[in-house]
Amino acid sequence: MSGWWALAALPLPLAAGLALRGLRGLPQGVALLDGAGRCRWRNAALAGAPPGATLGRLLHPWAESVPEAALLAAFRQPRFAAPPGGLPVLFLPLPLGWRLLLLGGPRPEAPALLHLLDGAPVALWQLDAAGRTVFANRRLTALFDGAAPPGVEGAGLRLCGPADGDGPLGLPPGQEREAALSRPGRAALRLVVVASAAGEGEGHLLSILDVTPLKAAQERIEHLAEHDPLTGLANRAMLRAALEALADDPAGGVLIRIDMDHLRGVNDRHGQALGDAVLREAARRLQEAVRPSDLVARVGGDEFAVLCFGALCEDAMTLGERLRQALRLPYRQHGASLALSASLGIACAPLHGREPEALLRAANLATLEAKASGRDALRAFDPALLERAERRDRLREAFVEALRAGELELHVQPQFDRRTGKLDGGEALIRWNSKRLARWVPPPEILAAAGEAGLLPELDLWVLRTAAALQKSWLGVPGAPPRLGINISSVTLHDPRFAGQLRAVLEEHALPPEALEIEIPEDLAVRDLPGVARTMGAIHEIGVPLALDDFGAGHSNLTHVVNLPVQRLKLDRCNVSLLPDDPKAYAILRTTMAMARSMGIEVIAEGVETEAQAEALERLGCHVIQGWLMARAMPPAELLRQFAPGPAQVAAG
Repeated sequence: MSGWWALAALPLPLAAGLALRGLRGLPQGVALLDGAGRCRWRNAALAGAPPGATLGRLLHPWAESVPEAALLAAFRQPRFAAPPGGLPVLFLPLPLGWRLLLLGGPRPEAPALLHLLDGAPVALWQLDAAGRTVFANRRLTALFDGAAPPGVEGAGLRLCGPADGDGPLGLPPGQEREAALSRPGRAALRLVVVASAAGEGEGHLLSILDVTPLKAAQERIEHLAEHDPLTGLANRAMLRAALEALADDPAGGVLIRIDMDHLRGVNDRHGQALGDAVLREAARRLQEAVRPSDLVARVGGDEFAVLCFGALCEDAMTLGERLRQALRLPYRQHGASLALSASLGIACAPLHGREPEALLRAANLATLEAKASGRDALRAFDPALLERAERRDRLREAFVEALRAGELELHVQPQFDRRTGKLDGGEALIRWNSKRLARWVPPPEILAAAGEAGLLPELDLWVLRTAAALQKSWLGVPGAPPRLGINISSVTLHDPRFAGQLRAVLEEHALPPEALEIEIPEDLAVRDLPGVARTMGAIHEIGVPLALDDFGAGHSNLTHVVNLPVQRLKLDRCNVSLLPDDPKAYAILRTTMAMARSMGIEVIAEGVETEAQAEALERLGCHVIQGWLMARAMPPAELLRQFAPGPAQVAAG
């Protein structure tokens, strides 16, 4: 309630400034004082008083020796005073602690006083001892649609709290109370009322402030504090409060975490407005799929949660599947039809925890498992997920430490041209022998740890700089790979700064651009070509060759190659491994080779492990191969020892 009073008090000086504008020329001094007794507005007669002057300063010199607190207490009720040697004073209390002061005179003439009261920034209603109307100013009559009621009884004014005073309607004199004014056929007005005794047996003066817009604003603020402004759903704070309540409920319940799949792609391709519309539609579908007593919340950009009080764990998968199916329906707007899906994770209380943190983590881990399984999936929490999460945490912490400490290495897997028997190039691959974990960490785990730590751009930049330094040391060395391919993550390819970083590294090492090659993940090129097109175009302009990695891994569409400025395709091992016996794989590769030749694109085969595979590729016209048949990835010095014998070994140091 204290926050509401503070909010309601804010606009009063502004309203007063407008209402008192007509009083600027009165010969009497007129001032509006705030709850602390400081002047917030004054007319021309008090122009000598500084802004923020205290009541004592305004009443100087008569009140020079009177403490400020005593002055404020003395003028808490309506009062006219004519102190010896001082100026006559008329004082009116207003709601929210504000006061209206009329200073000077003799006692102000009736027309001037009525003008003052009529222009007051609040409604003033003088009642006799029987509660009948004696005087009403303009603001009071405006509350009652232009005509003051005969008296307080039957006027439609009622207190919102206890009627424990001896004033009209049970108002305690001098105390602010919230009230409501009923109006037939319209919403009630929200008011703040102060009753002041006009004198012994002479009735009361009511000061009334209409705070209806302020109350509505406060309710809106309170709603936004607990709700998401885009969807109107409960927000993260409200979900947290509900989870805390669930912790004390012996009946338990079910928490379902929901992540919309690929919403970022919707925003990138169709714009933020359509992405927001999808979120609102998802919110509507979720609310329709659950009980009225269940809580649906939006907890992140594309993340929702459903909390079902009293739901049984054995029913959780059925409920989760109902939500998944509701979200899978296509969304249509303005002629566009979007296929939607979501990844859902389930946690049950008290089986998977009672405290909010435990339940949220269990649901989050289950959602991550659903994403890892290919998305558009539903998974329930299992204790094994927590064990894997703890292992990932240890791996992430070790990776952060390793990147800073220089534990990472680049090994190179050579690429051979079968026609010449010489190195055609090499691929730089990350290797990590972790001191903290006491083991070699496989590359997929390295990339996962970098992604979870938010360090993929930093890792990519390390690979770029290390590969550039290595190629610089190999320039002019007989037998060394003429170019070195490096893998760059989709996160970095979305960064418009990467092309500039690439150019700076080349200039730093005085390296020709053709000495490096950037390998693009093929699934990224297909899934989000517009998001990386600018970066790839800038790389192409620099002169660094681009290679489309893992081509044929299941995402391929030959039409995408037309839109990509690539110089090489790297055939994925999934088709290469089926050679020479699988006719379908052979047909796919034959089509790919014909397309590449017609476009002037080189082709290299990855994952070649047998001589039969290499011979089948040669029959198809693919002569450059990479794989264990020829060599595994190895340290740079070892590569030179094997393929650049003699003086070239000096460059390995």
